Formats: sequence, C-alpha cells, structure tokens
Amino acid sequence: AHFHSDLVARNSRRHRLSTEASRRFERFVDPAMAEIASMRALELLVQHAGASYVGTSHDGELGAARSIEVDLRRLNAILGREYSSDEMSSMLERIGCQSTAKGNLFTVVVPSWRPDLNTDADFAEELARIHGYDVIPLRLPVAKAKVQSQGSASEPDSRKRRRLVVDFLASRGFAETQNYPFTSQRLIEELGFEGARARSFKIANPLSDEFPVMRTHILQSLLPTAVRNINRGNGQVAIFEVGRIFRAPEKVALTSLIATGSRPSDEDVSVLLSAVPNQPTMLAGVIAGEMEKSGWWGRGREGTWVDAVSMAAEVIGLLGSSVEIISSDLAPWHPGRCAELRVGNTAVAHAGELHPRVIELLGLPARSVAFAVILDLIPGGELVKPGKLATMPPAIQDVALVVDASVSAEQVREALKEGAGELLESIELFDRYEKFAPGKISLAFTLTLRAADRTLTSTEISEVRNRAIATAAAQTGAELRG
Repeated sequence: AHFHSDLVARNSRRHRLSTEASRRFERFVDPAMAEIASMRALELLVQHAGASYVGTSHDGELGAARSIEVDLRRLNAILGREYSSDEMSSMLERIGCQSTAKGNLFTVVVPSWRPDLNTDADFAEELARIHGYDVIPLRLPVAKAKVQSQGSASEPDSRKRRRLVVDFLASRGFAETQNYPFTSQRLIEELGFEGARARSFKIANPLSDEFPVMRTHILQSLLPTAVRNINRGNGQVAIFEVGRIFRAPEKVALTSLIATGSRPSDEDVSVLLSAVPNQPTMLAGVIAGEMEKSGWWGRGREGTWVDAVSMAAEVIGLLGSSVEIISSDLAPWHPGRCAELRVGNTAVAHAGELHPRVIELLGLPARSVAFAVILDLIPGGELVKPGKLATMPPAIQDVALVVDASVSAEQVREALKEGAGELLESIELFDRYEKFAPGKISLAFTLTLRAADRTLTSTEISEVRNRAIATAAAQTGAELRG
C-alpha cells in the first residue's frame, strides 16, 4: 500500500502518534514501489512457501508520469557555464529521466521517485552535481550600480533623507520613538513657546481632552516620552523622533461649506489652502543621563549641550550642507547653553541644554539636553565625491586667538579657512577658554596643511599660518594669544 505523505504527517501530529511507518511515509515513498514490492513478496511465497498464485486486485490508480519542458539555455545562465546537449542528455539518463530534445529545449519525463524535480533550479543542481562543481568557472558576481544624487532643494528625496538620518542616530545609540502629534496648549506655554511657534490648531474631536491641539514642535511630544521612560526605571534616555509639526498661520480665513456636486472654484480652493497649517518635517532628540554608559570598564560620561549641538551639526552635514553655529536664546533651552545652527542665512536647528525651569517642571535629570532640526529647510546636497588619496606628509599648526565673547567660533574658523587658502586640508577647534579676560575668550584651532605634489617647506608653512591669522584679525578682530 502507499499513503499520501502530507496526510500521514498531519494525522500523525494530530493524534500525537508517531510510528516507523508514519515517519517513512512522511519522508515520501515511491508510489510505484507498492506494486513492485507485492510482486516480489508473491514470488518469494511461491518459491519458498508452496503458495499458488490466484490473482490480484487493487484500488486506486497511479498518477500519470509528469512531463516538464526544460530549456538548457536557462540552466547555463543559472550555472554560469555552457553545457552541451550531450551533457544534458547524459545527466537526465543518469538520474532516471526519459527525455527528447529539440535544439536546446528538452521534454523530460520525471520518474515517480523524483518528486523534487520541478523547476529549472532543480535540474541545474543535478547538472552541476553530475558533471562536477569543479568545471564551473570561478567568477565574482557583478552588480550594476546606479548613481543617484540626494535630490535638489526644490524636490528633495524625503524618504531617502529620513532613512539616512534615522540610521545615523540609531548607530549612535539613540532609540526611535513614534508619538501622536497631539499636545495641550498649557504644555506649549509652560515650555516657553511664543509667537508662530505657539500658534496651534485645536481639534474638533480630540482623542483625549488632555491633548486637544496639534503640536507645533516635536519636543512637545518627545519630552513627555522621555519623562515616562525615566519614571519607569529607564535611567539613561537617548531618544529621537522624525515627524510633522503643525503651525497655524497668523490669520486663518473663515471657510464655508462647499457643495460636493461639482468642482469648487479656484477662489474657494485658495481659501481652503490658506487655512491649511504649515507642516514641515522636524527631527528632535533628547539625551537625559549618561551619553557613554558606566560599567566595569569605568565611569561613563554625562550627556552635555555639546553632544546635542554635535548631533544636530552632524545631521545637517550628513544631508550635504555646511553649517554655521552661533549662540542663541530660544525656549525651551537654557539661554547660556543654546546654539542656533544655520545653513546660509536660514536657521534650521537649535540645540543645547534644557532650561532649568523646564527640567524641574517635567522632572527630568539635571542638565538634560535636546536638539531639533527642521529637515525641510535643509537643501539637498550634491553627491559626495571622494578626493585623491594624499601621499605627501601633512604639516600640523596650532593657532590660539583671543576674540570678543560676542564673536562665534564659526566666524573665526571661516576667517582662518579663507586666509589659509588651498593648502589647508582641515581645521578643527580643540579648545575654548572663557576665563581669559573680561569680555574676551580664547579659541585654539588645529590647522592641517598639505600639498598634493610636494612636502611643504617651513617657509611655506609660516606664510600660510601668518596669512590665516591676518585674515582672522581683519574679519573678527582676533589677536594671537601670547
């Protein structure tokens, strides 16, 4: 007898009864073997037990042999080698298949004991196995790369930019959150939002009376989420969210009900669109607690406003824009530890330490920090192209300058960069000393100089250094620190 493998497997598990026969039929038994086995048993009974053959009876019929068309060209494309028709015929004969060929097209009759032969991949596997894997040439796969830019300022690829930002922050240890875009007017006012940043839309049928308005800033949703995490035992929080914010225009036009039986007039459409809030995409992040965790390796490091500013600047740079960082005073940040990040003349981000009043109000850890970037204000950058590999040794020069406290480090950096010219490879701020003198600060930069075709002489290095200092003095009033 022969039994269907799927039915045997299902009933064996249903009744929790596993036998040697069930395990054998589950793994497939050739259905043609039932007749062959019964004939062999009959032969043995006649020869050795004196039995007499009376006749046979059977129930059910074997299915017709399966016939499959196989194209040798497709098998060659899969394996990466040109097999001949003779090699194909030899392989089919060795695995028990009957076949007829017409050019590269083979009509194959599959034997009953090979239910696994169904697709081109199955026959390609047999072809490679029979003739040996060593005859297949070794070649690396070649993929065609399609170079794409990040998009223009007018048509940014928002999904690609969002994925780029999310992956970057996740790699830095941040956890992404998704919050409802609802808040309360009371929280907006308590956080210190004013003017256009406080004009919200009230929802006619809010999900909760506690949150009846649309958020005007992602921190209005993200800060309560950070508080909930801390209250539930997560002492170290580094979270972010990317989403829409909704800011109402200063004057909202009153709209009337418009009939739906015909297309509204252009005037009606214009009135409706004027009432739609501005909905830019914003990224915001909060760091409360350690930025670098403590452990057996030593004590960690608390997150500071420098980390928040650095994260915002790196996000803007990741999207292909250069950033200028200046001091700012904007709620809900600490007025002395808040930075405004600009691309050109447009303020696109703010970052720094949260105001002590806000920290006390929400119950956040002391000196918690946050950053917020309006992604839609950042223009699409050009595709980054790697420069030539430098082979000449660099010349490192440190420059310490004294400037007025009102002068930003970015202004001094740009002046030094302009004065150094083409030989400047990089410039980094490595020290800021604020207790130098009343109204004065000291800024120290490292200038890396390099020429592509030669080693710079001491004379050339001095000229570049002096030119950079002179330009900084002319543009920012900087003086070389003695």
